Amino acid sequence: MTTEPTTVMGVLQMAADALAEQDRLRTALRVNDARLTALCRLYDAVERTTGIQPHHLRTACEMRGVKIGGDA
Repeated sequence: MTTEPTTVMGVLQMAADALAEQDRLRTALRVNDARLTALCRLYDAVERTTGIQPHHLRTACEMRGVKIGGDA
């Protein structure tokens, strides 16, 4: 169980930690978005399609029995 800080500096330190985590998550999301965009283009090339979006890849995975979020 955590206790609430009783000083302004304690609150600011907790805020700084939360902000650093937010920055890390935003960076990770940007990296993953770029990865998915590249995979969409690759899928387009392999399947000879155009305009594939990440939600299309999700549907393709589900339709082919490729588990999302774990080992296939």
